[in-house]
Amino acid sequence: MNYLSFSGWLFLMTWIIADTVPRYILPWLSSVWGTLEDLAAGGWGTGRFGRILSLALQIIFSVALAYILTVWPAWCVLRCMSHTRPPETVGALYFITGFLCCEYALGKMAKADRYRGFFMSVFHFTMAMGAFVVFAMNPLPMKEAYPWLVRWMGMNF
Repeated sequence: MNYLSFSGWLFLMTWIIADTVPRYILPWLSSVWGTLEDLAAGGWGTGRFGRILSLALQIIFSVALAYILTVWPAWCVLRCMSHTRPPETVGALYFITGFLCCEYALGKMAKADRYRGFFMSVFHFTMAMGAFVVFAMNPLPMKEAYPWLVRWMGMNF
């Protein structure tokens, strides 16, 4: 029964995130990336300075997106940890399910976004996809990066 409670909510949240983010949020993000590409091409009368400004803004934007997207793997790991506390549970089953759901949602998002010929356009997805394994192996960075999420999930470690 514990696994059904765990997987039901996880599957529901995975479906919601895998469907709404590519449909409603990524088109807006694509327009932001397009604006930064125009800026790099010298749009808005910026000339050579536009290329440097565009690079700096792309780095800031991509790091901010990585931080925001990494909330999803952190939530998945915390959900797995909270449901594997009873001694009779088999933790591997929970973490494998959590990993597959987490990567499925992030993969759908990454597939909906397009590669723009620059590493920073996919950096945020690669960081978020690797975060599940990092947080599952060592949850302490999660406590430092997302203390509000750890408190909200009621975890102490």
